[in-house]
Amino acid sequence: MLRPTGWTRLREWVLVWVCGGMLGALAADAAIGSYEAGISPIKPILFTLAAVFVCICVSLVNKPRLCLAVLGVALLPAVRLFDAAVLRRFDSSYQDQIAMDLMRMLLVFIAIVAVLSTEKWQKTALWAAVSAMLLTTGSEICEMLGMVKFTSIPGRFAGFNSHPNFPPVLLCEMLGIIFALSKNFRFNCLMIAVAVPGVALTYGRSGMVILALLCGAYVLLNARRNFGFLLLVTIIAVPLLGIGVAVLQSGTQQGVMKDKNTADRLEAIYNLDFDKLKSPERVKDLNDAWEMAAKKPLLGHGTGISGTIFAPHNEYVSLWLELGIPGLVLFAGTWLWLITRSVLTGGQAGYLIFALIAYTPFGQGRIEVPHFSLAMITAACVLWPKRYQFTLRSLQAVDRSHVHQNVVGQA
Repeated sequence: MLRPTGWTRLREWVLVWVCGGMLGALAADAAIGSYEAGISPIKPILFTLAAVFVCICVSLVNKPRLCLAVLGVALLPAVRLFDAAVLRRFDSSYQDQIAMDLMRMLLVFIAIVAVLSTEKWQKTALWAAVSAMLLTTGSEICEMLGMVKFTSIPGRFAGFNSHPNFPPVLLCEMLGIIFALSKNFRFNCLMIAVAVPGVALTYGRSGMVILALLCGAYVLLNARRNFGFLLLVTIIAVPLLGIGVAVLQSGTQQGVMKDKNTADRLEAIYNLDFDKLKSPERVKDLNDAWEMAAKKPLLGHGTGISGTIFAPHNEYVSLWLELGIPGLVLFAGTWLWLITRSVLTGGQAGYLIFALIAYTPFGQGRIEVPHFSLAMITAACVLWPKRYQFTLRSLQAVDRSHVHQNVVGQA
């Protein structure tokens, strides 16, 4: 067996640690969050372009081989970009910005595909997921300690993501990637410990429920083989959870006043009060978007209307509102495609697919953020491991090869 050369080790090291770290920073919105908070002078678009350039260049020298399934994942983002930039069916003063944001996201998508087409894609994707989780939870803890302010909603911490609804989605998706790529149960439990405070500090109701279901299923299905370790973890975790609950409860206090929003959220989660888990504002937003989608059910109103005028907080209604029935069918068909493949492969990437689908009734705008693309592309690469390499050969070289084979055959 040939030992890897110094150049091979270098390019693989850069791929895993540098490109993986850049993808993790993009997924965590670290560049945007740190720039808006005044921590970093680097403009987010410059970091994004630099990361895309580095990832693509490094991937090219690591002999990429394409997983064709990622083309299916890319179909919906491409359709939305074409609708927003070329058809421009939704007319608003923000349309140029919407098209630019979708173009930027497509570049990030291409960079992720390039990196995950290499031989070391699993290590790179794993490090990207871990770094995204560390950056997200770490920035929330810094915000909780009063070191910096990111959140757009007082009383709820958001970290680099700026809106507290996004960190739980990101953390669950990244956990899904880790569960799909890492077989080390103890390491995966450590990452669960990183995710828990990151979700809890947002006071996100759906986030806490989905995290509990995701981690609960993972731990229970692996409990028999790791009983001793889980017993030790339980002994350590119970008092830490008590301290965490006390911290969350203290966070609902603002001097002698009580933050009703966060207090009600905690009460609803602790008591599993499903009526309080519902948000009356979100129900109204969903109804408004549904009524507007019903006015143009076939082709929708155009990409951009969801998020600028309407906020349904439901990805199915959001895409129906924008792209009509074809967009809704494409979106739902993607999930059916992934689920079917996971079942046929014995549950491969099952946790990851659950983390992605679980937020569809509550999410909005995930298609436009890097962590969703990273999770979707990773799921496709896990479920369809077969790769294809494209090479360019001149016609003259092919003819010579054919002549050589004929000469050898005649001899």
